[in-house]
This record gives sequence, structure tokens and C-alpha cells, in this order.
Amino acid sequence: MPEHPPQVEYGDGEIVRRVGTTKAYVSFKGRLWKVPEAFCGESPAIRPRAAEGQYGVFFGAYEIANINLTQHKSVGDVSEQVSIMSPG
Repeated sequence: MPEHPPQVEYGDGEIVRRVGTTKAYVSFKGRLWKVPEAFCGESPAIRPRAAEGQYGVFFGAYEIANINLTQHKSVGDVSEQVSIMSPG
């Protein structure tokens, strides 16, 4: 197994966020969302779903997490501050 996955390239219209190197979160729409720790330091794409307010988080063609903006639940409420995040 390679130490790091291959570099993934996304299309121009993709919403791409960088996962922190020490905390497995992405920033999107002003909130933090958990992704698997294996993707720390990687850049997944956030793609809208057919249902309003719902998004999939993808690493290449593989869905690794999901985002549901219709629920008021995100990790943005936790007291822990994530310092290395892309702007939402």
C-alpha cells in the first residue's frame, strides 16, 4: 500500500476543501463537518445532491462523508477550534 493516496484532480466547477492535517474536518457554509481521519491533509470535493441542502463529500469518485444543511447539527458547535481549514 502506498503511504499516501494518489493526487486527485477535480473539474473547474467543483467545490474543493482541504482537510486539516491534524483534525479531520472540512469547512462548508460556515460550519465544520467531520470526515474520516484517513483524509487529513487531503482535498475532497463537495457535491450537491438532488435533495435541497444535502451534499456528498467525495475523494475522487468515492463518497467519504455527507453534509445535511437542513439539520442544525454540525461540528461547528464544539468548543474545540480547528486552526487549519479552508474558508467556507
